[in-house]
Amino acid sequence: MIVKLDWDSLFFEIKIGELHLEESKNKRSLIKAKSFDLLYVKSHKDFQLEINGFNEEFAETKVVFIKNLEKTQPISNSIFSANETTYKIEELYELAYESGKHSRFRLDNNFQEQQFKELYRQWVDNSILNIFADDVLIYQENNQTMGFVTYKVINKVAKIGLIAVKSDFQGKGIGGKLLGHVENLIFQKNIKELLIPTQLSNEAACSFYKKQNYQVHETTFIKHYWKNDTI
Repeated sequence: MIVKLDWDSLFFEIKIGELHLEESKNKRSLIKAKSFDLLYVKSHKDFQLEINGFNEEFAETKVVFIKNLEKTQPISNSIFSANETTYKIEELYELAYESGKHSRFRLDNNFQEQQFKELYRQWVDNSILNIFADDVLIYQENNQTMGFVTYKVINKVAKIGLIAVKSDFQGKGIGGKLLGHVENLIFQKNIKELLIPTQLSNEAACSFYKKQNYQVHETTFIKHYWKNDTI
């Protein structure tokens, strides 16, 4: 069954639907495809699919890393909640773009660069308002913002939303300190699992999470099918 994605449809101003192949028993699930301009098709196994009137324009492999928390991490005095420090919102937007540089909303050429940036700006804004996140944590030294991370807890499981370090400061352990801070916060709330989604093509991120003792928990193949008269 194709489910209409209201938020995505409103934001991109086209009709967007989502189809999970494991939940679709037969091709009758595609009967209503023509009422959409774009379909996100997802599966935990790689797949080949033809949809009449649509072209497959983009494909990615999403991976979710997991860590079972057993102890607290060293505390950094350079990490502050967005509610407790001053910052320039434009710096957080730039970090969000860095976080999303491997995103399908940036790499699918049918989306405009400006749409990608506006999407991630809204993600930051809604995270600060505690709509998309429980908190936004900012790494600062000498009043300079160097990195940030957002996270949210749902049903006793925490999940990272955005995480990035400015390019000039990467490789200095800031990302590990940000993750460790989140781990401490949720561990104190008796939450023992932290999930981090990323793209398999983001080799640097995958390598980093493995070094932080995270393991691959789930793999999802995602393909974008655009209606012929939309692109």
